[in-house]
Amino acid sequence: MSATRSARCAKPFPDSEIVLLDPSSQSLDIARTRFPGQAHCQPFDGQTIPYGDDHFDLVFTACVFHHIPEELHVGLLAEIGRVMKPDGSFFLFEHNPWNPLTRHAVRNCSFDENAVLIDARQMNSRMAAAGFSKTKTVYRIFFPRFLAKLRPLERYLAGLPIGAQYFVHAVKPSL
Repeated sequence: MSATRSARCAKPFPDSEIVLLDPSSQSLDIARTRFPGQAHCQPFDGQTIPYGDDHFDLVFTACVFHHIPEELHVGLLAEIGRVMKPDGSFFLFEHNPWNPLTRHAVRNCSFDENAVLIDARQMNSRMAAAGFSKTKTVYRIFFPRFLAKLRPLERYLAGLPIGAQYFVHAVKPSL
């Protein structure tokens, strides 16, 4: 979770423990500086989440899986499932490779130099392989900033695979 999203989460959920995991110590340092005391910033080796089974009610990832080698996806998704409580929610956001403006933006962003975009069908398949049986995909961000007045219409387009991003909501099966 990015530091900005952490701050947005802390306000509506003041009694929640917010944990930021990242293999990048530099990213965690930025989060600590920008939002002191709002989240626990935890180093992460990229494979094993340093928390026990059934720890989190909610897990959120924002556009990180396209930076992770494909062969690690199912294992990392299963690890996320391990630390989630039964009936806990997982929201995974990714860039939509079916959107030409998204492909252009990723192709021209130095941060995304080695990124491999993942379509929602592939991501849902990987989530199923990791043990998530109930998933729902929602597409978002259909209108660029100069057409922002049209954004209220986006909720009606959420099932069309043309938005700039998508998210998959998965629920960990209860025991």
